[in-house]
Amino acid sequence: MEIRHFVTFNKVIETGSFTQAAEHLGYTQSTVTSHIQALEEHLGGPLFDRMGRKVRLTDIGKKLLPYTKEILDTYGKIESITSDGDDMRGELKIAAPESLTVYRLEPILREYRKKFPHVRISLSNATCGDNKRLILNGSADIAFVMLPQLQDSDLIVHSLLDEPIVLVGSPDCPLNILDNGYENQKINQCLIMNEKECSYRTMFEEYLGERGIIPSHTMELWSIEAMKRCVMSGLGIAYLPLMTVNDEIKAGRLKIIPCVGGFNQIFSQVAYHKNKWISPALSMFIDITLKHARDWSCEETTC
Repeated sequence: MEIRHFVTFNKVIETGSFTQAAEHLGYTQSTVTSHIQALEEHLGGPLFDRMGRKVRLTDIGKKLLPYTKEILDTYGKIESITSDGDDMRGELKIAAPESLTVYRLEPILREYRKKFPHVRISLSNATCGDNKRLILNGSADIAFVMLPQLQDSDLIVHSLLDEPIVLVGSPDCPLNILDNGYENQKINQCLIMNEKECSYRTMFEEYLGERGIIPSHTMELWSIEAMKRCVMSGLGIAYLPLMTVNDEIKAGRLKIIPCVGGFNQIFSQVAYHKNKWISPALSMFIDITLKHARDWSCEETTC
């Protein structure tokens, strides 16, 4: 067995297929297959059940997985023994929601890439709940989330900024959509939403549920930019982080709809597992993130 076999095994698990693992690693699919077969021959059993294009771990594969994580973690430590400054190497796996990726991370990643060009950066976007699970199961080194203050004994968490979330509509949208007169009844506007496990979507649905307010209909979209464009076109209202709509509000293309009672606080936070080995590459990324977060600001915009 060789280190590269374990790297390939781990990448198949991360991507969910031999084909995508080959693309990420720069191998042919036959090379990926040969690496997995080498492990299977050594262990005396199959690691994956191949079901069409999808693969699932067998019991042997599930038993091998934690050892693979340990092997690759140790390998990363060995690679980083002499890493310093411009010569720093290794891989950094970052998980973040779309909102923070688009509106917060660019200057962080730009500075990091400039200082440490040889570190391989892997950035994935998912819901905050999924990102938290990625660091708990070791699939990501560090994760950004937008949630109420994280309280998890397995995580080291840095709170970065209180992120206001606002309900926005088009310039022609009435301001009294959610005043006290609308409790326990249906509102006429379409509620434009993002993915179901999004933290602020869940919070807004709870807000409506507590007041017995039902939207006339809903629309679920795949991106914040698509949601904003639909709202600006007058197709409905959306509940979004202020940082994502601040420019449009200032330009008069969107406006804030008052919500009686307000909402719980949501914070942008960065977290990693308490037992995670803090490689030089990860340590410098944390330092750069915290430095930039001190300069973040999100001006409150009023109607």
